[in-house]
Amino acid sequence: MQNLVGIFRNKGDLIRALEELEKLKERAGRLSVEGSRLFNPGWHLSLDLKSMLIVSEAVTRSALARQESRGAHSRIDHPGLDATWGTKNNVIACEGSAMTLRQSPVPELPGDLKQLLADEK
Repeated sequence: MQNLVGIFRNKGDLIRALEELEKLKERAGRLSVEGSRLFNPGWHLSLDLKSMLIVSEAVTRSALARQESRGAHSRIDHPGLDATWGTKNNVIACEGSAMTLRQSPVPELPGDLKQLLADEK
């Protein structure tokens, strides 16, 4: 993730990251830990690994779909803001062993919050 889905991203690296994550998921399926769970960091890390792989894939798929740069998401191949991305969120869902991505509209801000933001300008 640090090397391919870091601060500055591009399509090629993101696709490569998904390929590497598939390899890691395959390896993780063969994972085993010896000894008890008492004072055994490897045992706890093995439990965390599945979650880390799920989160890594979700972040990568979302970054690949979002073709703009906004906030901490910087796409070298899409350096500017795209106003349409300000109106939708990426939603990643696990369906069986596969992840799906869909866009959902950003809910409208409540009136009092809009006013608060307008007052800060």
